[in-house]
Amino acid sequence: MMIKIMAFKQQLINLLRIGFLFFIIFHTLIAQPLAIKGGRIITISGSVIEKGTILIDGGIIRDVGLDIEIPKDAEIIDARGQIIMPGLIDAMTYYGIDSKDLNESIKPISPELRIIESYYPFGKFGDGSGEIKANDLLSGGITTIYIAPGDATILGGQGAIVQTAAFSFDEMIVKAPAAIDMTFGSKPGKINREENRTPVTKMAAISQLRETLIKAQEYQKNNKVRDLGMEALGQLLEKKIPARIQANSPGDIRSAINLANEFKFDLIIDGGASSDTYINEIAKGNIPIILGPVSHPYISGEEIPDYLEYPSIDEGLAGRLEKAGINIAFGSFSYGLGSLAKGITGKWLLIDAAISTGYGMSEQAVLRSLTLGAAEILGIEDKFGSLEKGKQADIILLDGDPLSIRTWVQKVYISGRLVYSK
Repeated sequence: MMIKIMAFKQQLINLLRIGFLFFIIFHTLIAQPLAIKGGRIITISGSVIEKGTILIDGGIIRDVGLDIEIPKDAEIIDARGQIIMPGLIDAMTYYGIDSKDLNESIKPISPELRIIESYYPFGKFGDGSGEIKANDLLSGGITTIYIAPGDATILGGQGAIVQTAAFSFDEMIVKAPAAIDMTFGSKPGKINREENRTPVTKMAAISQLRETLIKAQEYQKNNKVRDLGMEALGQLLEKKIPARIQANSPGDIRSAINLANEFKFDLIIDGGASSDTYINEIAKGNIPIILGPVSHPYISGEEIPDYLEYPSIDEGLAGRLEKAGINIAFGSFSYGLGSLAKGITGKWLLIDAAISTGYGMSEQAVLRSLTLGAAEILGIEDKFGSLEKGKQADIILLDGDPLSIRTWVQKVYISGRLVYSK
């Protein structure tokens, strides 16, 4: 009898899942076209369009411009007096992850771990300090985020790219895995010394990474028995995904570049507080950088210490990197240590990045760094980051200049669906 009841329950669950899937498909099929018209459209990839129209159907941008033919059955949004631009991308966060679930601290090199398994952006998490609320992100125009393993180990695992609103968990996922996350610098060594774990020195950390990558090279040639960690590193070595290395001191940045050159993988530098020390090498190597918040001396959820090689806050760094032709994005680095060190919340990312315009970065570059520039770094520019025909309709409407502290996000659309309204 018990077996029959369990089987019935499983059948019921399967039917509910199928029903929900059909609901999503049906909703998508019957959703009427949407036209957002009359606003100032900042396309990012092209010219600004005054009093333009964006036509959306099936979650995709079908046309952008002037004098666009609008279907009779389309819903029309009057955006006169508003700014229309792509949804923003927070390129480095720990949103939706329990602070105890960021790293497998007993194993310093864990390429097989996937942060998407720990991701839960619904309800309570961590130490009970609150909820991860979509509105924290959506009210700031954030539609896409990169979530990463923590920085308490040398190689924490595989990061992922997710959206901030969707019908289902699976629909939230844009790309997983999206990168292999590593951490150079004092934090792994500092924690390991305190807890009596290895490696203690930076020399040992780099050595262990090199040994692991060499094993991964050998595994590619002779992989008789499956190894999840080696498979993950194989994707890195085959340039299917990049390495994201948190490196802030000049020595750490040099080590990251050297490791990428030795093993010929694609590199993204996270933090990059001293990146202008090697600005020529970074520009020549076409290495993108995800900068932390401009207004706070935060690196991955931890305030920059006053010791070792770390510099103090440098508001002009983004402008100097832009002038050198380096592709940059901004990340809030939020919730790296739960309630203890939140960095900034993603809702203020746009305003925080705007500070860079007072220190030499152009307004156009700031907006690009939060949209198309970030999408290019994350490898999702074919669908995200700009308002172009054929791209996913992730769109935000603002009531004024995007870089003004007086401006508020009024509406947010993800895949053409209204997910936030002020």
